[in-house]
Amino acid sequence: MFSSATSDSQDRGTAEEKLWRAVIARTLEEWVRGPLRYSRIAEEFLFDDDRDFRAVCSSAGMDPGTLRNRLKSIRERGIQKDVVPVRARVQKKSNLQNQGHQQGLMNQQLLRA
Repeated sequence: MFSSATSDSQDRGTAEEKLWRAVIARTLEEWVRGPLRYSRIAEEFLFDDDRDFRAVCSSAGMDPGTLRNRLKSIRERGIQKDVVPVRARVQKKSNLQNQGHQQGLMNQQLLRA
């Protein structure tokens, strides 16, 4: 998914550039799909770390400003996974349990009739 996002032509470049592109692709995967802890670390690197981010992009043969602008656009569109607060998850689970209980009551009433 992210191999095309890291370079317009993945086949060009030195072995070192390909390696650093793979590092960037892995970081993007962690940002989008990783566990919350790794997602936050990846996001900090991608959006807040100027020195290392620039060095990695340069080693990958990429323009750090262009990549970061594209990533900001992605983040603004909300493509990254939605993080549901714990309270919302508990409330959703509670609602599902209530629905199951109500369905059970309806089934009991139907059996009695």
